Amino acid sequence: MRHQITTHPIRTLALLLVLAFAFFNLSAAGQPGTYWSDGPAWVGNPSWILFLLSALAFIVIGALTVVRVVRARAR
Repeated sequence: MRHQITTHPIRTLALLLVLAFAFFNLSAAGQPGTYWSDGPAWVGNPSWILFLLSALAFIVIGALTVVRVVRARAR
């Protein structure tokens, strides 16, 4: 798995972006003042946590990819 993350970072970042978008949309379930306020809260609360984790992973992997490209160009 680590090999695929380092050899195909664009695919990994795209997947994390799609996951973050999906989790963000699901996080509205059961929250007052949203389009899905009558939805189940047991879907919304974990989805918010998963959104934050996927967004953090996106930022970390993106930063590592940038560092890797800069180091490769410096050689």
